[in-house]
Amino acid sequence: MLIAAVAAVGVPAGPAGAQETCGGVTVVVDFGSLATDPKTGCAADPGDGLDALAQAGFSVTEVASIRGMVCRIDALPETDCGASPPADAYWSYWHANPGDEEWTYSMVGGADASPDRGDLEGWAFGDGSEPPAVAPGEAVATAAPEAESGGGDFTWVIAVAALAVIGALVVWRLRRDRRA
Repeated sequence: MLIAAVAAVGVPAGPAGAQETCGGVTVVVDFGSLATDPKTGCAADPGDGLDALAQAGFSVTEVASIRGMVCRIDALPETDCGASPPADAYWSYWHANPGDEEWTYSMVGGADASPDRGDLEGWAFGDGSEPPAVAPGEAVATAAPEAESGGGDFTWVIAVAALAVIGALVVWRLRRDRRA
């Protein structure tokens, strides 16, 4: 009985591979000629477009002299942007609402954007004329796994210890009743 109780504690409640789709802002990054495939990520509750990039798991380096202008995403391109990136190749910023079939070039930079839950944010490296290669309706991001607190392992130890104490009390009570 004690063994079954301890074994039940270690069984996960659902399938380990199941993932929820993004309930926040879906972010698509198309690296263009810098990498082969676009990547997607999920931002739970971003304050702006740059925050959405970071929350979705992308590293962002801004142009030092121009607030909100992106120099590199995930360390690409491997160049120094200097005062500004070259005009013929930069990170263009795109937006789509839920249900949109096409991207819309953003008239504001990532630092000035205010994405809402369900929105899609797109970044594409190139001359600024082409949106991300993934259409908004095809962009699927899974929700970011929740960070586990450092105390999670300790909780399991306490639960197993409590079950061991209960089991020991049951065994002690059964032995005491047999003697009487």
